[in-house]
Amino acid sequence: MTKIISLVPNVEIIISVPSGKIVENKSVIYLLAQYIGVTVNLDKITSAQKFSLTEEMDNLVIIINHNDFIFLSDQEFARRSADE
Repeated sequence: MTKIISLVPNVEIIISVPSGKIVENKSVIYLLAQYIGVTVNLDKITSAQKFSLTEEMDNLVIIINHNDFIFLSDQEFARRSADE
């Protein structure tokens, strides 16, 4: 199930999407990105899908802001969050 982890209007959104389900949820990703005023490139969504399948993870964390579209494993995101 797609979950919003963090939402800062007009700045950034962080969502968690089940591995391998990124393309199926692309309309949700587009809508959430539009909410903060960002356009998401389909190639980025496809890359995230491939990464999630290759890494054999449960969930993929996607960070969308005006500068970037970042995707990480949920474990890597948890480690980064703990370091901050």
